[in-house]
Amino acid sequence: MKQINGRMTKGEGGMIPFTQKVRGNSGFTLFEVVIAFMILTLVLLGIGQGLYISQNAWERGEAETGETQRLRILSAMLSQQLKSAHPYNIKVDNKGVVLFEGEEDSILFATALADHTYGGFKWVRYSFKDGALFYKEGMLPDKEVIKHVDDDEELLESDIENVKFEYYFAKEEQWQDSWGMDEGMPDAVKITVAPFEPFLVYIANARQTKKIGGG
Repeated sequence: MKQINGRMTKGEGGMIPFTQKVRGNSGFTLFEVVIAFMILTLVLLGIGQGLYISQNAWERGEAETGETQRLRILSAMLSQQLKSAHPYNIKVDNKGVVLFEGEEDSILFATALADHTYGGFKWVRYSFKDGALFYKEGMLPDKEVIKHVDDDEELLESDIENVKFEYYFAKEEQWQDSWGMDEGMPDAVKITVAPFEPFLVYIANARQTKKIGGG
């Protein structure tokens, strides 16, 4: 049947509305193109979001790795200096004492110079304040070492969770939160540099070498 008043036409399957669009074998309707474009946009957005998250995670991982490495280096330096600690005698208020003093958040001691060719000693001081680790050192002999200890310090590392020192007295078989210059030298020092586990440093020149027990 041909078009009748622009309404109906005769097809192989019977009567169909004349206004229905007939698509060719290779054509797409506008609706299908819009849907395809929206799907593609969502896919691209998902890929971009995934790349952004991956990049942020990688940058955080790099930052954490760098910070961890720096803290490990600092811990190794402190450990080596303590192993070489020396019972260096000084006078404080006309009284002979050993240059070794410690608190929970600071430690001061004399240590052998790293370059053994020249020999000699230096004093070093570590202090933890407001989430930052500070360092100070000076050559020995120094009659005013106690005065110089309070001079400006060098910032070693900021944004540290915690640094703590504990001191072992083998004769009493106990740990102490502080150590005075009139006590000589401790047998060992327990050091905590968060987030790492505490580690022990035995002092070879301590007054006793009794094995440490407990912590």
